[in-house]
Parts: sequence; structure tokens; C-alpha cells
Amino acid sequence: MVYNMVNLQAATSTENLRALEEVKDFYTTDLGRGGKERWTYHMLPEAALDVELHRMSNATSSTSVDSVTFQPCAAYADLNQDRYSIEEWELPGGVWQFTAIYDGHCGHDTVNYVHKRLPSMVRTSLQALLQSVPTTSLKPEFVSEVLCSAVRRLDQSIRSDLLDFLPHDHLTKMSDVQVNQHISHRYSEWNAVSTRCTQGSTVLLALSDPLKKNVWILNLGDSIAGKVQSLPSGKWSAMIVNSVHNCNNSLESRRIQQEHPSEQACVCDNRVLGYLAPTRALGDTWLKVPSVYTRRVFASHLQDWLPPHQAAQYASRIITPPYISDLPEVYHHSLDASQHEIVLILSSDGLQDLYDNHDTQLSDQEMADRWVGLVGHHMHSTTDMDLQRNLALRLLRDAVGGDNTELVSRNLTLEMEDKWMDDITILVQRFR
Repeated sequence: MVYNMVNLQAATSTENLRALEEVKDFYTTDLGRGGKERWTYHMLPEAALDVELHRMSNATSSTSVDSVTFQPCAAYADLNQDRYSIEEWELPGGVWQFTAIYDGHCGHDTVNYVHKRLPSMVRTSLQALLQSVPTTSLKPEFVSEVLCSAVRRLDQSIRSDLLDFLPHDHLTKMSDVQVNQHISHRYSEWNAVSTRCTQGSTVLLALSDPLKKNVWILNLGDSIAGKVQSLPSGKWSAMIVNSVHNCNNSLESRRIQQEHPSEQACVCDNRVLGYLAPTRALGDTWLKVPSVYTRRVFASHLQDWLPPHQAAQYASRIITPPYISDLPEVYHHSLDASQHEIVLILSSDGLQDLYDNHDTQLSDQEMADRWVGLVGHHMHSTTDMDLQRNLALRLLRDAVGGDNTELVSRNLTLEMEDKWMDDITILVQRFR
């Protein structure tokens, strides 16, 4: 056997130094997991951190609303399932402002559907209300009902599309061959219907009136709204506005258990049916209809994230649906922006999760108190102008590590194929 010899020229000292220079700011971490596995990250200089964070979070600012939406994992950068809306509506009596965060799970179809449909549904209903009720007679509960009704009608539309396509009484009488033929003949329609039914989205929105004297906050899911306002003393105070709809909330867990009293698996592993963390959401229709739908037609659409044997296990737990609620909670707050500076913060649950991942373990109110210091300091700061102009970016910087440049660098540049951080979206609205 004849071997071909290849001669490689040794690197010069200059080339060796250049190679060392290129990797001198790279480090590894085990993410606190222990074991031998390590992941590489790039230590960025302080001057580069905010620039990179601004770019990666698509930070934007308007006259009264700052926004960021963030997912640093390279393999998932295009798969951020958070969406948000910032809209102004010219309606009878003046300009209303609508802001919302939609936190999708298990895919993009449902959250895209909600993002597209919900603002226009709210606007149409609100316009009809304002045309029928004089401004002087407009009670806060009227607007609350508009918001609640729009959310529930949107969820009902997803469920109705399913039941129109495949009524329950028909499904129970059809053979597997007949079901497959029915679906194949109208597959494109079925694909749209079924994906919206096997995915879901939470929603957190704020609606403020033209005079900025009233704000309504609606929550369906596990996102968080906080109100920060200045005090006559010059200090700031903060409060969490909404109840969080997940199984960490004992009231939510107890509600589900009371609705399904003989079913031990209705809440297990701190999740609904052992599967879903949010207890209220749009979509997730397979957890709201009889289990025959999951067993016979949804299983194939769950396979991307749920193996068949697990789908069958969850289907066996669906006894008295629905298990996920579409009933939002609406909160009305009177504002006095002439006497106080007021800031409303909306955030998807990824923000709280990030603090927890850093072993900070902040309660919701402790996180709000942390916002007090950040907002109060940076509202009138003459330094850090980019962060001052975008308070959402300031909050995000604190969550990804604050002044700890090593932690911020790691969160921005970690080279890891798995998604190590939930999507984070923050909207900060100023009332002045």
C-alpha cells in the first residue's frame, strides 16, 4: 500500500500569537449543573454589552412606550414565540392606546392568530361601545366587559372552527378510515384548525383612555403587569397589578381541583394534567374538548414535542374538560398623571424565570420593588442615555445580569444548541 505524505508547515510565532489573541476572551461554564460538560461564551467589554443587547432585543421606543423582545439562543433566534402590540386608535372622544404581550407555547400558529385578531376585535367592540354610550356615562365595567368578551370570543372561534370541521357526535360515529378521508379531503383547512388547537398563547394587555385617567389591564396566563409611580416625597412605589395564572398560584390550583374533584391528575407536577404550566390561555383546545379528539385526530400534531405514548397518557387524564380556562381577569385603575409620574410595565413570564435562574428567587412583589429602583433612577438620569431612553432595555439589562459583565456576556453569547432561556418581552408605558 502506498501512502501519500502531506507536509504541513509549522505556524509562525506571529500566527500563534494571533490565534491566541482571537480566543483570549472566550471562557467556558457548566451553568452550575456540575459534570464534565462545558459551554463556551465570549466575554464582551462593558462598552459592547448594551450595544449587543439593544441589537439582540430589537429595542424600540415611541413617545410613550418602550419595548424589547429577547431570545439569545442562536438555534432559536428566529423562533421567539412572544409577540406584542403597540397601537393607538382614533375613536369617539379621542385617542385610546392599546398595548399587549402574547406569549405563545408549542408553536407559532396560535400566537400569530391571536396577535393578528385580538387588537381589531377589541377596537371594533370598543368603538361600538363608545358610539352607544355617552362619554359621561361610560362606566369602567363597560370597558372591562368589552375586553373580557373579546378574549373569550376569540378563543371560542378557535374551538368553533374545530367543531364545525369535525363535530363531536360525528367523530364518535366515524371509523378511522372515514376520519382519515375527511381530513385528507380538506387537509389545508384541517392543518390550520388543528395547529391552533394544539398550541396556545397567554395574553396580557393594557388599554388607556384619551385623557390617561383610566387604564384597564387584562390578564389570561402567567405574564406579569406592574405599576410604578412617584410619591410626593420624591420616592417611588410599585405594585403587581394582576394575579398570575399558573399552578404556582395556590388559588388557581385549588380552583382546578374543585372543578375536577375526583381527578387526582388534574394538577400534578405543578402543571395542569401534568402537562401545561399556565392555567388559563387561548387555544390549547385539546385540553378543553373531549379526549376522543386527542386520541383520534390530534396525536399526530403533538408529535413534535410530545411522543405518542405521552400524548396517550395525557389523553387518558382528560375526563371532564375543559381544564384550561379562557376566562381572563380585568383590573381597572384610576390614574392621576398630573400629580404622579406613572409607569406601567408588562412582561412575559420569561423575565421572572430569568431572575429565578440566577438563584435570585424573587417573589413577584420583590421583583416590582426592584423595578422601583431601576425606573426611579433612570427616569431622570443624565448618564446611560440609551438605557434611560428605553426603560424596557434597562429592565432587561438588570435581568440578564445587571452590573455583572461576566453573567451578561454569558447570557448573550453562550454557545449551546439547547434553549437555556425562555423568551422575554417587556413593554414599558409612561403616563405623564
